[in-house]
Amino acid sequence: MSAVLDEIHQEHKTMGRLLGVLEEQIDLFAEGRRPDYELIKEIVDYFLTVPNLCHHPKENLILQKLHQRAPEVAQSVGDLEEEHEEISRELGDFAHAVVNVLMEMEIPRDAFVKLAREFIETEHNHMVHEEEVFMPTARKHLTDEDWTEVEQHVARLSDPLRDADGRNKFSRLAERLVS
Repeated sequence: MSAVLDEIHQEHKTMGRLLGVLEEQIDLFAEGRRPDYELIKEIVDYFLTVPNLCHHPKENLILQKLHQRAPEVAQSVGDLEEEHEEISRELGDFAHAVVNVLMEMEIPRDAFVKLAREFIETEHNHMVHEEEVFMPTARKHLTDEDWTEVEQHVARLSDPLRDADGRNKFSRLAERLVS
């Protein structure tokens, strides 16, 4: 078993919990109550930063190794990079809406909620696919040598919520996940 897959799994759990917190806040907004906008902004900042800098590079390297080791099997996993780009587009639309709300610009409540829920659903479905298809496939087909090489390349990539500097940047999120 690979330590990198364990890290990815833990990152998925963290992101899933953050999506749950975001969903709670969006539910408040949808009901006409006041959500914690700063918490929403921090969650958006996290998703704008962490997946592209430390999470997706791990997955992309594993997929690259899988293409080298078992190309026909790698094809069955799907195009994770395209999925990552799709999620980034949806997140960008939602992030733009969050900025508009924070700047007190007029945005229809249902449009904001729709953008948020689309991002949450897409991200959640993507992680489920990775957990149920991509990760087991990689675990089955990559060799110990492949995993050693992957681990050497991704050793510096860590979730900021799991190190001191990151907890400072995302302090509210770290506190929320602990509680």
